[in-house]
Amino acid sequence: MRRAALAALLLAATGAPACWRRASSPTFTVGAEATRPAPALAGPALRVLHLADFGDETPQQAAVARSVAAAHRRAPFDLALFPGDNLYGCGPDVEVAGAAACRFAPDGNTVAPGFSPPADRTFLRHERPLAPLAGAGAPAVPVYLTLGNHDVGAGAACSGEGRPTEIARLRACLEVAHASPLWTMPGRHWVLDRGPARFIGVDSNLITGDYGGFQLADEVAFVASAAEGCDRRTCFLVGHHPPATAGDHRGEADKAGYAARMGALLDAGHGRIRAWLGGHDHDLQHLRTAAGLDVLVSGNGARGRAEERFDRASGAGTKLLFGSVRWGFGVLEVAPAGWRYRFEDVDGAPLHCCVAEGAGPCEPVACW
Repeated sequence: MRRAALAALLLAATGAPACWRRASSPTFTVGAEATRPAPALAGPALRVLHLADFGDETPQQAAVARSVAAAHRRAPFDLALFPGDNLYGCGPDVEVAGAAACRFAPDGNTVAPGFSPPADRTFLRHERPLAPLAGAGAPAVPVYLTLGNHDVGAGAACSGEGRPTEIARLRACLEVAHASPLWTMPGRHWVLDRGPARFIGVDSNLITGDYGGFQLADEVAFVASAAEGCDRRTCFLVGHHPPATAGDHRGEADKAGYAARMGALLDAGHGRIRAWLGGHDHDLQHLRTAAGLDVLVSGNGARGRAEERFDRASGAGTKLLFGSVRWGFGVLEVAPAGWRYRFEDVDGAPLHCCVAEGAGPCEPVACW
């Protein structure tokens, strides 16, 4: 099916939900406004949408989706990255006929050949509001996703008959197996090269502990292998759980086990990773760890936390450069000699911008 036709069908499917109405965004924001002019990026730049925690039909999701479509019309995205919590609250429907047959291949990453994903309307929660990215009225955008904790829900409210390991693994399998013009997940982890950039998608659920028969050691080995290509391209890790945060999940990120497991994953990059593109906290943040890693959290897609005040950042030596509860998303641009990042709100107004020149960090600058 042509992308534009599918986009129209997604908009029409079951009608626009009642929650697609104008809603107001909260405004609390911290971080000094930068005055240094933004240096230009030499050469053509890859333009990337970064947006997580999007998978719930709420007034906020509708407002963010409209803003994404408007931004795409102004300056088309070349790629869209959605790092997790794609389907609130528990992930794909494991009760749909045929879903239980999904199996991972021996690599534990890709889906075993021969499985045909069943029609599961749960995926419309994520895809329907993004229909303009499928090619209706603007160029089609490849959409890549990674798994979040709500995508593999297996707690008491999600595990069905009390089979958390089996249910979590099945939900992960179904998200990897699903494919459409608005959903590409080549595996639980994947590598994507686009122009001057390499994106390394990871299953960050393993930072909180092994699950579903998957182990952190495999994720570490994967990152080590993928980072070998980072001498030729600017590398970004794409994963739901961030290495540092000043949001609601900072207590989780400060736990010794979390920090140790995240450290193992980052160490596998051998210092070649320039930034982490994540979500998990339902806000917008730019942090820098003591090791100099830029952490960009764009998790205010559908379920905002208006009460967040960014009082403290997780991790010794972590610096919070920006934090906001405003609804919005991030835009990454990568050129051969550097990259830049911009948070913007649902009205298209810039909130925070930074530029990384050469191998340097992404320093705050006046927004363009």
